Amino acid sequence: MDKCAPLVSAHRVAVLICPQHSLASVALVVDVFRMANHAGQPHRFEVCRVSEDGRAVQHADGQLAVDGGPACLAGADLVVVPSLWDQGPQAVKASPQLVAALAALPARTRLASLCSGAYLLAAAGRLDGRRATTHWALADGLARRYPQVQVDPQANLVIDGEVICSGGSLAAIDGCLAALEALAGRAVVQAVSRLLVTDVSRGPQSRFTPPGAGRRHQDDVVAQVQRLIEARHAETLSLHALADSAHLTVRTLQRRFQAALNMTPMAYQQAVRLDTAMDLLAQGRLSVEAVASEVGYTDRVAFGRLFKRHTGLTPAAWRQRESAQ
Repeated sequence: MDKCAPLVSAHRVAVLICPQHSLASVALVVDVFRMANHAGQPHRFEVCRVSEDGRAVQHADGQLAVDGGPACLAGADLVVVPSLWDQGPQAVKASPQLVAALAALPARTRLASLCSGAYLLAAAGRLDGRRATTHWALADGLARRYPQVQVDPQANLVIDGEVICSGGSLAAIDGCLAALEALAGRAVVQAVSRLLVTDVSRGPQSRFTPPGAGRRHQDDVVAQVQRLIEARHAETLSLHALADSAHLTVRTLQRRFQAALNMTPMAYQQAVRLDTAMDLLAQGRLSVEAVASEVGYTDRVAFGRLFKRHTGLTPAAWRQRESAQ
């Protein structure tokens, strides 16, 4: 053996395959680790596709070949659950053996869920007491079904111990790169991200989330106050004025807003302001200072800090990114 040759670190990656999975998400997982094998680094990845019964999966878009059943999860360095579109509950019901195999894995096994793949990890108890994320439109349903999971709908990527969760379906690349870094280090991730022509970190999911998104409610009074806030978002609206418009006490308004949208009226106004600011910045006609003023902020510096906390980018960087697309 050539003593000068780099040592090869082999990593076994098990990818779950269910009829409910997004083909784009499955293919992205396979491509990321296949690409890592060509990144010129001393790491190699063996990808094993795993189904509920070890047989090929009959998918709406064709038959998907697999390498084996739930027993293949044993000994994996990483188990990845691709996106299930909005079929998370259906996948859980149809995959009792995969759920049981996930539950039986050693605590040291690294797990990664992409978008709604979090449903299978949650059903297996692997997210109990942990922070997690999924697509913003599905976060409320995941939190209701699994209250022991600390669902963060704003995060694009959550890493809690050995568990990685990513947000919307195409945020899968963030989850895969995070898993790749955990197994092989930063140098491999940087090499693969260059091949993929993507950034290693792309900011929070909240920059794509409309105000109050993902939460449907039947409270007509809250809807009325929402419309008032949206129409006059740039004005200084007090809680008392909003409560008076709905003929409610401030306490009752806040309670009903929280129940309907999981946020306060003032937080909703802030979200509407920032959503409007993102659109104005993307249009490119107004200066950052003018945009801040247009949505109700007189202090440009404070607006910039708030905008970056919400989107992960400064107002100028947001404008540049949007104008380049």
